[in-house]
Amino acid sequence: MNQRDVGKWKRLFSCRSTIRSNTKISSCLRAFCLLSLLVSLTPVCFGTTRQYYVAAEDADWDYAPSGRDLLHDMRLPMPWNAKTKFRKTRYVEYSDATFSKRKPQPAWLGILGPIIRAEVGDTVVVEFLNRSALPHSMHPHGLHYDKESEGSLYAGAGPGARVPATGRFTYRWTADKKSGPGPNDASSKVWMYHSHVEEELEMNEGLMGPIIVCGKGKCRPDGSAKDVDRELVVSFQIFDQGIYPPESHSHIARDQDLFHTINGFVFGNLPELALREGEKVRWYLLAMGSEKDLHTPHWHGETVTNYGRNTDVIELLPASMVTVDMIADNPGTWLFHCQVADHMEAGMMATYTIQAKPRSCPVRFSSGKFWGGAKSDFQIQLTNTSEKTISRLDLGAETFVGPSDVRPFYGEWGWSQPLQSNHSVTLRKDDELHNSSGIQGWVFYPNHILFSDGTVWGPRQRGECFTVFWRDEQHPDVTVLPPPQLDAGDPD
Repeated sequence: MNQRDVGKWKRLFSCRSTIRSNTKISSCLRAFCLLSLLVSLTPVCFGTTRQYYVAAEDADWDYAPSGRDLLHDMRLPMPWNAKTKFRKTRYVEYSDATFSKRKPQPAWLGILGPIIRAEVGDTVVVEFLNRSALPHSMHPHGLHYDKESEGSLYAGAGPGARVPATGRFTYRWTADKKSGPGPNDASSKVWMYHSHVEEELEMNEGLMGPIIVCGKGKCRPDGSAKDVDRELVVSFQIFDQGIYPPESHSHIARDQDLFHTINGFVFGNLPELALREGEKVRWYLLAMGSEKDLHTPHWHGETVTNYGRNTDVIELLPASMVTVDMIADNPGTWLFHCQVADHMEAGMMATYTIQAKPRSCPVRFSSGKFWGGAKSDFQIQLTNTSEKTISRLDLGAETFVGPSDVRPFYGEWGWSQPLQSNHSVTLRKDDELHNSSGIQGWVFYPNHILFSDGTVWGPRQRGECFTVFWRDEQHPDVTVLPPPQLDAGDPD
């Protein structure tokens, strides 16, 4: 409590003394004095309590779920093509203390645990359930905690330092002034949390996640920063699969054991880093690992601001936590990778897409039928959503054969009869290829539209106005199309 607040308390007691000595002053005045004081002190004493339910769970993780190098349209290079799926342990967020309903996470977050958010003055309460076979914990960087909630195992550690299998512990952390942005920082900054029982092994298992703290009054209700349009978290880490099971300290990593990842993905398999033209985007950059983890994230197509300087490369050491801002003004799909040469060659690469400013689409795809029907029963229905009659339209078509693996389709889909405004038409095909069991989803978008008045509509970038029809109706939708892969075979 500062000197100003002490003065308020003195005035309250003075007020109460006066009231006691003067029976003509109503009890309402006493209540008013007390209420005024409490209201004025509320910002000083209280913040929001943010509740999280997080479990550590064993699960399979695939560094390259497409099975391909999606940046170079080829098979995964040796030696990483031998095996990309391994058993991991990850942090998973749930909606309540029953730990029965998972909270959805953005696909680009990858292997990272959920984003824990706070504003300066907030209390963060994390109910942790260890569903893993081994003991684990949650140790935060940057937040204030007592010994019980430190989450780190060493002599004199508190009860949250080692949560056994099937065990629970409730961590309580505070975002104090020192947790928030400094005088030269942006309105928010990134920290991290991770397990700290056997840290080297647990980092390789994947037990890490981000903490984002806004300055006082700088957060939206959901904890995101008010002054940006989009936030992305990316972690650069080399996973060493050679230490499973734990070997001696003389372990020498082999190339096939080392996976140079961004959010747990290699060779362009990181999905859906999607921005929109004109957005202010805040990138939160993390790095963890050993002395090998010296990384230099580099954006193609854009620059970022970092402590007042413009750059397109940021330097990261193990346990680095850096916040930078970008104005996304260059539409396209761009390379995003570690500039360290051997890391890049080993797959520490991804893409991000800046979508052009949206405009109204001339057609809407309302339904599609591709699986489970007769040979001739492959169809899509579309509607003319423009105000003009369409004389002819040609569609682009692509297929998903993997989570981020999209292939062009070289058959023709189109319509060459007048289609009036707000009218619909069903297009059909009788090619067995459309019913292929290897196709997970069909992508359609308008490629060329000729209107009756002679004007023409064409896409400003690949896939504008696209719609995906998934074989699995529960498949999560995508916000941008991954780079296309060719069907002509792999280069030598």
